Amino acid sequence: MDNLYIRIPTVNGLWQGWLATPTESQVKALTQDELEAIMATKAANMRISLLLPTSSCVMTSVNVTRQQLKQLSEPDIAYLIEEQVLGSVEQLQCVYQSLNEHQALVLGIQDSVLKELIEPFKGITGELVTAVPDIFLLPHNPQGWSLLVDNTDCWLRLNEIWGVRLEANSAIALLNSAWNEFPSSHIQVYGEIPSDVQSWLVAQEKMTVENLPALDWTQQFSQITPKHPLNILKGDFSVKTKSSLSGYWRYAAIFVGICFVTQLAFDAARLMHYQRVVKTTKNESTQLYKSLFPNESRIVNLRRQIESHLAEKKQSGQGFVPIATRMGEVLNTGNWQTQRIDFDNNGLLLEVDALSLSDLEQLRQQLNGQGLVTETLSANSEGSSIRGRLRISESS
Repeated sequence: MDNLYIRIPTVNGLWQGWLATPTESQVKALTQDELEAIMATKAANMRISLLLPTSSCVMTSVNVTRQQLKQLSEPDIAYLIEEQVLGSVEQLQCVYQSLNEHQALVLGIQDSVLKELIEPFKGITGELVTAVPDIFLLPHNPQGWSLLVDNTDCWLRLNEIWGVRLEANSAIALLNSAWNEFPSSHIQVYGEIPSDVQSWLVAQEKMTVENLPALDWTQQFSQITPKHPLNILKGDFSVKTKSSLSGYWRYAAIFVGICFVTQLAFDAARLMHYQRVVKTTKNESTQLYKSLFPNESRIVNLRRQIESHLAEKKQSGQGFVPIATRMGEVLNTGNWQTQRIDFDNNGLLLEVDALSLSDLEQLRQQLNGQGLVTETLSANSEGSSIRGRLRISESS
């Protein structure tokens, strides 16, 4: 099967095409007429790789660990580059690739733009298998950067999976920005470059410049494959081809089967764990209920019996909330420091720090003035203050 490579420099821009056939050792550059003739035959028996306009994509590095990436769903990936996008990230098609343990590169393109770019290929009989930014036509320099400046564009590839293409008149601004964020000690320059760019390179004393012949665009085609880490044809835009369905579905079925069995085992173990937790919690709740209501000899429905007691307390104005409300009104008016509050059938147990015994007595009297019954259980010296324990209950 022949391989057709199509570069779309800009949205609605004029296409460039190359054809690689198994019988020919050389990749053929296509004229506009030849490319149109191939599309007129719906690119029959061809695999098509698209080189999308890099200027229509957002490519940026984000600080995120590999473990965090595994926990993110595909729609959530777009939120990692929210600050780099003017519109809604919910309308982005995103893919990513880890750079290291703590960073990843995220590539995003608006759904509407991607749909417009691949729309002409929906009715073809050939197979659209790859769509990557055209910056990947510029070879990667293992030692640093790769640079190409032609009549219209400045191409700068920073590493194996990251690069930028802007208008040629923005070359210096692009180089300055890249130098500030990702300085390099080596750069490969393809073909002739403008004098201002040449001057910029000369000024970088710590950078080694390697001048290379004009770029043969076809030399990177072997790297433009469906397995490219930034192939944007994923998710809703994933490719389904006749030649790949049988093999992919077979592996997919095996994978799904393994996942299903693993999930069943996990769910069974989790169910047993939660059953033990429920049983333990129920026993603890029953014991707590018996300690709070020792006169209850029979427990039929624990929840309903607790609700019944709470309703009785509410009707009679008793319980933690009514007492605590009135106690809080008093505590907010004085110089007392609350240390601890407990509640049981006999009311509230308040542990508080006061400046003196008279202040502690004043607190007791004010609580009584709120219609509460307050009993001083103890009063001990704690440094420069007095720590008292008071029993507070509703007046009968």
